[in-house]
Amino acid sequence: MLKSVHSLSTSLGLHPVTWLDWVYGNTTVFRFPGTEGHVALTIDDGLCRNGASSSMIAEVRQLLKEHGAKATFFLCSDYVNGFEDDAKELLADGHEFANHCPSDGVDYYNMLPEQFETELLKTSQKIQEVSGKVPRWFRAPQGRYSGTMHGAVSKHGMHHALGDCYCDDWAVEDADWVARTMLAQVRSGSVLIAHMPERGFREHIFQALKLILEGLRQRGLAVVTLSALEAQQAIPVPRAVAKHPPERGYAVISHHNFGMVDGVVFNTRDEAMHHWHRLSMFSAHMLLGPDGKEIKYYGKRSGRDDEMLRWWEDHAGS
Repeated sequence: MLKSVHSLSTSLGLHPVTWLDWVYGNTTVFRFPGTEGHVALTIDDGLCRNGASSSMIAEVRQLLKEHGAKATFFLCSDYVNGFEDDAKELLADGHEFANHCPSDGVDYYNMLPEQFETELLKTSQKIQEVSGKVPRWFRAPQGRYSGTMHGAVSKHGMHHALGDCYCDDWAVEDADWVARTMLAQVRSGSVLIAHMPERGFREHIFQALKLILEGLRQRGLAVVTLSALEAQQAIPVPRAVAKHPPERGYAVISHHNFGMVDGVVFNTRDEAMHHWHRLSMFSAHMLLGPDGKEIKYYGKRSGRDDEMLRWWEDHAGS
């Protein structure tokens, strides 16, 4: 069934993860447009959950080295314990660590704000312990990302990143198919989502990674970390602006169905309209001019309008 879904969507030129762009809005990075010749490889659920005898960290490290590839490892801190030396070797090779919560099988989505923040910081602290750096990126387990989670992630200086190349590699035990599907989705600026292989657990992903890296090399695509790809982007990804931007402009404000309000301020109406046409049909949106007057509105009007206007007052008002 999973093969059928991904094969059909890929043949139609659709990217399964980016369907969710409609829902996540400006809270999430999926790709980095304008970065010709480069893609980012991300690997979830590192480093090893089933003990030293199951570890394939050394094999993955060597594979990446052979292809001159760099990756961003989204670590679960529970799976790093006992593998701190391996983590430091990966860092020495130029790879990057990011936050994926302590464990893969916990319902973080429904946690109270204080609970989630505690769990988030457990992994950030582990990453800081082995790398000396605070992580810049977060990826919600199973991609389930709430307004509560976004608040904590933003508070601690991280950005939520998914990707535009994904095919349930953890569930489909066919390395050739996984590689073909991912390679059919990839383009310059893409973010690939893979999972960490272990002996006897998702082991097929190692062969899939090998085929993917070979395919990317044949297409002349350099494989880099998320941060390296972001640094090269020629077209900035719109994000919510800081409070009181230097110039007041046209504010596009969204109230998402999962309960969060966010917005982006643009210098010109044309830029705002370009962004408007990319917005989710599952949220309510308001476009305000520099004077705070409404220009456009999409969605059913309700009490959410007051929340959007408060966002404008806090971020773009005088």
